[in-house]
Amino acid sequence: MSHWLSVLVAVAVIVVISAAITATARLMIHRLEHRMSDKFEDGSSGQKRAHTMTGILLSVILVILWITAVVMVLQELGVPVAPLLATAGIGAIAIGLGAQSLVRDVVSGFFILLENQYDVGDTVQVANVSGTVESVGLRTTVLRGADGTRHVVSNGEIRISSNQTRVFSRSVLVLPLPYDVDVDHALALATAAGADLRSDPVFGPDIRSDVEVLGVDAFGADRMDIKLTVETRPGRQWVVGRELRRRIKVLLDREGISFVSTGPGPV
Repeated sequence: MSHWLSVLVAVAVIVVISAAITATARLMIHRLEHRMSDKFEDGSSGQKRAHTMTGILLSVILVILWITAVVMVLQELGVPVAPLLATAGIGAIAIGLGAQSLVRDVVSGFFILLENQYDVGDTVQVANVSGTVESVGLRTTVLRGADGTRHVVSNGEIRISSNQTRVFSRSVLVLPLPYDVDVDHALALATAAGADLRSDPVFGPDIRSDVEVLGVDAFGADRMDIKLTVETRPGRQWVVGRELRRRIKVLLDREGISFVSTGPGPV
């Protein structure tokens, strides 16, 4: 009788200590989530990322804790643990082999969230598809393409992620002009169009610095390429680039300067 009483006491102590550790872990993880979330606005993707990461951390802690507690309880009850652990190990290996893709997706998703590679609303290119990020989860990333197509990408397939809207963006323009054009005059016109765009009350706030006219970038069989760049707020490079192209075209038309056709591709 005294033996079973000591066993019950030991089991009770294990359960109480495990419950206390669980409560402490929940409290600490909750505080960690609050500290991480305080850096972001309410409802932002940063807060969602903090909630996801702390939830994963808490789940891992609790799984390890209670598996250990169950093993200790079984030992106290006199149940042979070694065969159970061996069987569980074999089962875990079988499950792991069958769920390699899932594990790879989850691990990749965790590091995408941890490293903050992209947020909801960013425009990115991953796994040979591009679009605006609609959601980032542990297993998948959902993108919405420019044509409205919804792409669901497994995180395990993402080897390289290209974020076009992080911190700042840049629009690069190439102007194919004929050789008989006065190159200095053409550069001056491009510079004037850039200065006019930056002083515009609508587009100016989206531009971070002066439009940079880099000069003659390349020579072709029947043309020279003039390159210029403009640095913008994240995600505004396309709008600013289109307006800058329009203004340059208007100035060149006034001077009787035409572009040289470069084929079906974009200019």
